[in-house]
Amino acid sequence: MSVEHVKLEVKDLVIGYGDRVVLQNLNFHVSRGEIFCIMGGSGCGKSTLLKHIIGLYPPKSGDILFSGRSIVNATPEERRAIMRGFGVTYQGGALFGSMTVAENVALPLTEYTGKSKAEIAEIVREKLKLVDLDGFGSYMPSELSGGMCKRAGLARALALNPDLLFFDEPSAGLDPITSAGLDRLILSLRDQFNSTIIVVTHELDSVFSIADRVIMLDKGTKSIVADGDPRDLLKNSTSEWVRCFLDRDGLKRQ
Repeated sequence: MSVEHVKLEVKDLVIGYGDRVVLQNLNFHVSRGEIFCIMGGSGCGKSTLLKHIIGLYPPKSGDILFSGRSIVNATPEERRAIMRGFGVTYQGGALFGSMTVAENVALPLTEYTGKSKAEIAEIVREKLKLVDLDGFGSYMPSELSGGMCKRAGLARALALNPDLLFFDEPSAGLDPITSAGLDRLILSLRDQFNSTIIVVTHELDSVFSIADRVIMLDKGTKSIVADGDPRDLLKNSTSEWVRCFLDRDGLKRQ
């Protein structure tokens, strides 16, 4: 596939902490406009992989490329430029509790742009409206529900208009109705803005609702054991573990 159509490419990646290898021999790509999910059992390294992809930690070896540009071999200035194209939402929203919702969303704009206060306020209103939080800018994070905090975190991630969005367990701790609403919002962002979206999750309902493709990580082999459309993997994977994981509740999905 040409560089123009590949947003993210991971090559021969080995990651870990200190002398410990968490994952190895990782090779995969994410196409532009794709919703791509990273799955696996607890402790398999899903969130660790995400942290390495977005540049928080250096890999032990291998490469990570965004639109053909290596974040691993980049200079500090080049790395910052690449990371400016990311929007990241963390578990729980990761909002600053001493700041209002509007101030949280404005933070990237204040830090990384030279826009005026009026311009920033208008962008904040637009982003909060986009995530159905219009009118909640003056609220403190403690005054919001869990689902609202996650949407406020998403508004902040969207502040700089990134074309690549990362979600770390977006449905964790949410009730089924709120979780389904967040899934619809993720689909809407992809459809409206042609965003490329990478989601770390173990929530099967969300995976089958939003994912174009998944990779599945295995704690035992420390590598990828499946890559493809989750519906196809459920029906046709040659791995019994993969089929059982995707249908672990005995649900029949079409």
